[in-house]
Parts: sequence; structure tokens; C-alpha cells
Amino acid sequence: MTHSFSIGTISGSDLRLHWSWLGLPVAGYSLAKFSWPQAVMFVLLLLVVYSGVLAHQVIQHLAARRFGVWTRDVTLYPFWGVPRLTRISERPWQEIYIAATGPILLAFLGVCVGAVLALGGRELTFLPATLAPTTESFLVHLFCAAAFLMGFHLLPFLPLDGGRIVRAYLAIRMTRLSATETCAILSTLGAGLLLIVAIAWLKSPIVGLTGVLLYFGAQEELVTSRFFFSLRYEEVDPARKPAMMVPLEQVVTPECRPSEPDYNGFTWNEEARLWIEWLDGQPVGANALIGDGRP
Repeated sequence: MTHSFSIGTISGSDLRLHWSWLGLPVAGYSLAKFSWPQAVMFVLLLLVVYSGVLAHQVIQHLAARRFGVWTRDVTLYPFWGVPRLTRISERPWQEIYIAATGPILLAFLGVCVGAVLALGGRELTFLPATLAPTTESFLVHLFCAAAFLMGFHLLPFLPLDGGRIVRAYLAIRMTRLSATETCAILSTLGAGLLLIVAIAWLKSPIVGLTGVLLYFGAQEELVTSRFFFSLRYEEVDPARKPAMMVPLEQVVTPECRPSEPDYNGFTWNEEARLWIEWLDGQPVGANALIGDGRP
């Protein structure tokens, strides 16, 4: 479920498009259901909405940079994005801060569109009464889309922002793995409910695909958390451990050294393709098994 292809860069990080975009026949569906002026309006609306999703990732990218966390790449799904960071910290409040910036940006965009409509004396409603391809109709639909995206990203399901915030909050009181397992259960229930609603009520393949992608995204987060937990806390057969012939100090470069003096977690060495493990600010190990895995 992780297959994607590169479409450019974002602040020096690879920007990738997930294969699920191929399952969104937006233009053909719009032309089949609406008149061509309406279809053009909805295609333009979706382009603007997808630009908002990209802006959502950019603001989180900048928020992560504030903590010295770089992004290896960002994979864009239809309505959200998944970054691969260069650090996995055991400081939950940093994850809360980074995840919260996305919904805040979407709320700001919605407020701006609502303000434009209000200043123009136009009616603001969550259920537009007209599908006419006018500027007013476009802005009203854009306002609804921004509100929907903000609410969607606040759902407590991984890998959405709401799920990451809940996971980080739980990690204050339990291990990151236990917090991820709890959120994965919530995400599975939520994805199942979304799939049932898509089939029985909305008759929407796009909503159904969204539910399936949320489920696999949560499972991917769970697998990753279990792997990092096993690196630190579980006994591994020495015969299965990779041999490290290079002294540890040679793979701990300034780029992967954390700024916090008592840092606990993992940092990514891009040149060596290794994860460096840190305990109380000191490097204690390097692992190449998951060099290209999704953190």
C-alpha cells in the first residue's frame, strides 16, 4: 500500500504521489454527472482543495524544522499526506505541536474564505442551494471543503493529524508503542465504519477507498512502532543481528546529531542510510535493517 512516485521536491525533500490518486476519476465523474460548466467548476475546486492539502504539509514541514526535524519525503494521499521524518523522538509534545499546525492552517483558510463571502454580503451555508458555476457558488463550496478537511484531519485515526495528536497525548502516560496500538484499534473501527457508510449509505467508492487507505495507514504506523520498540527493548538472537564493522562515531554526523542534550529516540543518517539510536543524548547503536523503512 506504500507504492508512490516522485513528482518534485518540497523544501529539499522528495514530494511523492500515492498510487491511490489513480483511483480518483475526478474529471470523468464530473462530466458524467454535471453539465460541463459545473464539471469545470468542481475540477477547479478539487485542484484548489488539493493545493490546500499540499499547503497543510508545507506548514507541518516548517513546524518540524523548528525542532530541528527534517523530512526525508512526503507522500500525498487524496486528502492527507504522510511525511517520513529524520527523527523519532520520545518527546510527545513535539508531535502534538507539529500535527496541530495542519488543522489550524485549514481553519485559517476556511475563515479567510468565509470573511470574503461575508464582506461581499453573500450567504454562507454548509449546504449550498445552487450548483451554478458562479464565483459565489465556488467560494461557498470552497468554504465547505475547508471545513470538511479540517474536521477530517481532526478525526482520531492514524495517520491523520487527530490520530497523531491522540497518540502523542497517550504517549505521555504510556509507551509510544502502547499509544500506537490504542490508536490503531480506534483507526480500524473508524475505517470500518467509514467503509460501511460508503457502501450502505453514500454509495461512494471514493469514501470507501479512503476508509481502506486509513486502515492500512494505521497498520503501517503500528508495524513501524513495534519495530522500533523491538530494537530498544526486546532481546534479539545475536545470529540475526547485523554486523557493524564501522565504528559508531564515524556514522554519527552533525546532521543526525540531536540538539537536545538528553535526547532519547532515533535519528536518520541520510548518507549512511542508518538509524542512529540515542539514550540520554548518547549514541548507543546503529541499524541498517530499516534504513529505507517508513518511520
